[in-house]
Amino acid sequence: MSARSSFAGCRRVVCLIAVAVVTNAHSGLADATAPRAPGDPTSIFLVAKSENKNQVHFGVKLDQACNVVGTHPLYGYWRMLEKNGEIEPILSREVRAYGLDPVQRIERTADATTIYARLNAIPDRQLRVTVTQAAGRCEARAMMPIAGGDAHLRLIYIRLAWPFGVDYILLRGSRLPAGGPVEEKL
Repeated sequence: MSARSSFAGCRRVVCLIAVAVVTNAHSGLADATAPRAPGDPTSIFLVAKSENKNQVHFGVKLDQACNVVGTHPLYGYWRMLEKNGEIEPILSREVRAYGLDPVQRIERTADATTIYARLNAIPDRQLRVTVTQAAGRCEARAMMPIAGGDAHLRLIYIRLAWPFGVDYILLRGSRLPAGGPVEEKL
């Protein structure tokens, strides 16, 4: 076996182990592992990638009465876990990969507000974020079709290809209405 093929085999094993560790570490609630200071945004789902520990989290702008704020209430931000969980904006050069389509449609009913949007990286999947108020708290849930059915979206994992590109995208969440785990590889 040549040194080149031996190196490629080892790299493949290391990547598979990293994928297993990252996807298992991020299978719970979106922002559970990151420290949060008062006033920090609340994450409703996240995007993790194979390149490093940093994550893109998505939140929704709400007022004190749980009403969405503005015409583009969904937003993304970096949670820089390699820098003690600092929050940074998504840069303009990163919007194509990690941002939202600028069109966000908002529907209000008596007991909920739903925002419809699309992620730039997977535009064929509609994202729905529903905001409700329960026990005096605002609650937001992200939903998206996963594996042929409606699901509560928790994690999008991106396995980057070497040296450039995307190997695959993994959607992970819980099946609605039962709540069992579901995932789909794109």
